[in-house]
Amino acid sequence: MKEIDNIEIKSTAGLSDVEKYNLQLKALITTKAGTLPGSRGFGISPDILDLGPEQSINLLALELAEKVDQYIPDITVSGIDRSANGKGVVKTQIYIERREQG
Repeated sequence: MKEIDNIEIKSTAGLSDVEKYNLQLKALITTKAGTLPGSRGFGISPDILDLGPEQSINLLALELAEKVDQYIPDITVSGIDRSANGKGVVKTQIYIERREQG
């Protein structure tokens, strides 16, 4: 997950501004929690990112749902897929949708 090019953000509900959320989510995912002065909670735990796809999928989904709720409240994460190819390159697909207001 260290390479931003291996993260793909997909909209499950046809969000018109998915590119904005793409940038925000990639910033959240590629920032290690505790490293951003003034907002130490921003980012994902590096322990989760270092795990393989099978071991990390549930932990990543939980942490990402919590962080998105706090830092990108307009959307929710509806699903995450992670896989590794034969060379060990991990690809991550994150499915988002607009948060229901109310």
